Amino acid sequence: MTFMKILTRITLVMCLFFVLASCRDTKKEEVETKAAVEQIESIEAETEDIIESVEENAQELKKELNELDNI
Repeated sequence: MTFMKILTRITLVMCLFFVLASCRDTKKEEVETKAAVEQIESIEAETEDIIESVEENAQELKKELNELDNI
């Protein structure tokens, strides 16, 4: 019987170790995911700014072309 108790305790300790190790990995993955999401959001914001700038420039060019056509 004592062999079974020892084997059971060793198994429980191993299971606990694996659970704790997987929790650490999950936390690390969460931090990495959060950093990636923040980076993506900053790129999206930059892209939106660039798109707005391009659209403004396109409107200005259209106005100038219309003025040239009217000359």
